[in-house]
Amino acid sequence: MSKQLNVDLLRTFHAVARFRRFNEAAQHVHRSASTVTTQIQKLEALIGQRLFIRSNQGVELTMYGKKLLSETTDFLKSHDRLLASLTPQRMQGKIRLGLPDSYAPAFMRDFLPQLIADNPLLELEVEARSSGELFTMFSREQIDLALIVSAQPLEQGELLGSIQPVWVVSEDFRTPEQAPLPIAVQLNGCPYRASAMRVLKDNGTYYRVLLESASSTAVEAAISCGLAVGMIEESRISAGLTKNIPGVQLPELPRHHLYLLSDSANYLALDLHEQLKQGFTL
Repeated sequence: MSKQLNVDLLRTFHAVARFRRFNEAAQHVHRSASTVTTQIQKLEALIGQRLFIRSNQGVELTMYGKKLLSETTDFLKSHDRLLASLTPQRMQGKIRLGLPDSYAPAFMRDFLPQLIADNPLLELEVEARSSGELFTMFSREQIDLALIVSAQPLEQGELLGSIQPVWVVSEDFRTPEQAPLPIAVQLNGCPYRASAMRVLKDNGTYYRVLLESASSTAVEAAISCGLAVGMIEESRISAGLTKNIPGVQLPELPRHHLYLLSDSANYLALDLHEQLKQGFTL
């Protein structure tokens, strides 16, 4: 008799992989912790391999668990897309979306009007935070899906592409003589900040943090008015900004990864996931 993977078992497996604890995963899939344990045992018996390493701190995926997670993520999404296509309807209800602070204006201006026009009963709650904060909120089930920038590859989520952050200044910026280079950055949690601090240190660049803020708007204002050097995505360089810093050669920043994380048990989140992937660009 051929083996068949049960979708409910896979959803439970994905929940445990996401929360790393059986109790939290059980709350997420609306089952008891004992039921979740039984389902994972059934799945391990079906596959013939251990999927998790258990400890007092929680669980970690084994090599086979990581492979199963990778191979079944797209399968579950395709399964849910098929079900949705067989029963087409407008999105209705509340959805919690997390966006990097710097991406929120483009989302509101270029994507949201059409989304609401197509889905007038949709209630959207948007959290504009740093990518680090958004990842934590998603892990704690405080948001349903999140667009996240990461310097390192992530085990979860769908990779949408890569992003190149660059150093920029106002065209009116004047490099200070015999003084540290002033820079403006977001607070901890912004992946660009961590990359910038690392490459500046490795390059031996003499600098000082003139401004740090949780608000990308505040940071970009400090850059635009000529107070400091900063970082933005290469695709967002606007009039009045330049990558040419007078008298200074800064090290190149590494490319980053753009991921879209969605709650695989939330049909509304999966629907919005597909629309974001197809319709939202920076």
